[in-house]
Parts: sequence; C-alpha cells; structure tokens
Amino acid sequence: MAPVAGPAPAGAAPVVAPAPAPGPTLAAGQQVTVEYCNGEQAKITEPATLHGPAPAAVYVHGGSWVSGNDDTGGFIINRIGPALAAQGFVVVSLDYRLGPRRHWPDQIVDVKCAVRYLRANAAQFHIDPADIGAWGQSAGGHLVALLGTAGPSAGWDIGAYANESSGVQAVVDMAGPSDLLTMGNKGAAVLVAESFIHLLGKVPHKQVGADLERASPTTYVGPGDPPFLVLDSNNDEVVSPQQSLELSWDLGVAGVPHQLLTVERGGHAFDTKGEVPSERAIVNTVVGFFVHILVQHQPLASGA
Repeated sequence: MAPVAGPAPAGAAPVVAPAPAPGPTLAAGQQVTVEYCNGEQAKITEPATLHGPAPAAVYVHGGSWVSGNDDTGGFIINRIGPALAAQGFVVVSLDYRLGPRRHWPDQIVDVKCAVRYLRANAAQFHIDPADIGAWGQSAGGHLVALLGTAGPSAGWDIGAYANESSGVQAVVDMAGPSDLLTMGNKGAAVLVAESFIHLLGKVPHKQVGADLERASPTTYVGPGDPPFLVLDSNNDEVVSPQQSLELSWDLGVAGVPHQLLTVERGGHAFDTKGEVPSERAIVNTVVGFFVHILVQHQPLASGA
C-alpha cells in the first residue's frame, strides 16, 4: 500500500456511533444479521461444517454507491456466496451507508469498519483473522479494491475497533472503477462518474479532481498489496474495461500478484446469455481464487 500525502479525504468526518455489542457465537450452518458499525448491518453465514477457525469472504454490493443492499448482485452473491460456504468459508455480506444522502468517504469508512468488526469478533464467528478476502462488483468492486490497496494513511480507518486492521488478504474486483479520473465521458459511464461526484457533496470545482484521485484504488497501489483477481467484460458500457487494464498495469508495476480475466460479451453484470466464460465458470474461478490464496496459501502466478 503506497502512502499518499495530501489533504484529508473529501466530505465531513462521519459521526461515529459507539461499537455495537460483541457478536453472537454461531454454530455450523447458522446465519445471523448483525449491526457492525455506524448502524449498518452485515449478514454472516457459517459453513455447514466447522474445523476450527475458517477463512472469511466479504461481499460488497454495487449500485453506483447510492443503491443496493447485502442481497444485491444476482449470481455474484446468490451463487458465489453459497459456493464459498460449501468450501468452508464464513461468508459475510454487507450493507453500507448510501449516497447521495451520505457523502464520501462514509461508504469506504463503513466497509473498512466491517472488516475490523470481523477481526474483533473472530472467535465468535469462527473466523481466522489472518485469512479474510473480499469480493464485489461495480461500486462494490471499487470498494473492495480500496480494501486491498488503501492503508491507514488514506484516513478512512476511523471509528470502532481501532486496534484491528481493515486489511484483507485477497481481493476479487469485478468491473469496479479503479481510476475515477478516467471513468469516461460517454453513455452510462458518465452517469457512474456523476454519481460519485455527487457523493463528494459541495466541494469547490477545482478540488474535485484531487478528491477523485484520492478515492481511486490506483492511487494507493504499492508493493505488499494482497493478490487480486480482476474481472472485466469486453462489452461493458457502464465501467470501461480500460479501468481494469489500468488497475492491472499498476498492480504489475508494483509487483503485486494478480490475474486479469476478460469475459467476452458479459456486460456489466457478467450475466449475459452466451458469455465466455460462462456464469458457472466465473463462479468456479472466483471460488478457486479464494481457495488458492486463503485455504491453500499458495502463491498466485500473475498473468493477463
């Protein structure tokens, strides 16, 4: 994680609520919804069988930072989540504070606090705190990429569980914006870029560019970041595949293990009939990546 100098991130510092009560102790196969930070909720699902502390996989939904919840995402949560649980993962799906009512950086502050909450309650949830991964699509991809690249120097590790780390050990970024300065000026990409700019609230026009840079995962990429699996689609009109290429390039320059998978004709949500690889193959690829890194603890061979 490369240190970044400069002013604090855009937006007023959020009002941080006291830490919620400790999480419940769960049994194998049990699911519970908990309040983790700032009044937000997370759904936690234990694997069917427990053999001691297990790796955890955290899902962060998309929705242009202004919509969605822990069930949003179609097969990306509804199939990948159960497939991870079947492989022995504790699966966590998050809500977070949404814009435009809640300004940036509330969204990443929440997601980072959720990871710290999981570490603080690792014993109750049977989580191995050294093996936490995260996956997300679109805005969720942007947020999990920041989990992997932006350390405490970014200024977002505030609030409860300050003694815990918000870092993750593996990231799957599915069509997430990586450089908010180069999102594009055509079609749906404009709407996504404008959605984020609205998150910034009332900031001077001359400050917007710097704020977008500070909110971009590419700004923070550095040696020591966790392995990444980056997925894009060659016909994505919402988030250009150039975004994933830029992130992949920066990860490569920093020596971060990563793989880039381009889905042919997958659209923004990777759910188009006839896409290659298929939806089923995408599920297997994501699950296989997490198993490889967080269960087998094997190095990742980088490649496009």
